Amino acid sequence: MTFLITPIIFLFHIAEEWRRFPEWATRHSGATSRAWFVYSHIFLVASTIGICWTATVNPSRISTIWAVAVQWVFFTNAVFHLTTWRLFREYSPGVFTALIFFVPATLWQFATVQLDSAGFLLAIALGSVVGGLAVASLWLNMNIDWDLRRKRDHPYAD
Repeated sequence: MTFLITPIIFLFHIAEEWRRFPEWATRHSGATSRAWFVYSHIFLVASTIGICWTATVNPSRISTIWAVAVQWVFFTNAVFHLTTWRLFREYSPGVFTALIFFVPATLWQFATVQLDSAGFLLAIALGSVVGGLAVASLWLNMNIDWDLRRKRDHPYAD
């Protein structure tokens, strides 16, 4: 049960980001679109559910490490949102759910999961790399339309 909270709170986070994040990301990094936000998050939600479900129904050291790594990715996402909120001095879409859900869920998970120190370190390393890649991906030009074609007009228009 410990890991099933992760995909649920991720959905709340996506709901907060949905309306404003593509525009915000385009202003502060590379061009993105609402279509790309949806398409990329389908993969991210499916991956999160798969990893967390596996760690819940078939717990092993490897599945637990991956589930903890996913939660750490979300913790790094909270750090990203908090940092950009302060850096840009404007609302970073996703900051509230990241701080309200991701940080406490990560602390709770770390306190309750049975994993040795090496396992936690590996999970943190994996999660940090994936979280860093997620932030780095914001500088890609993902200005696509709903048909997965490059858009020529305003990047976050529907």
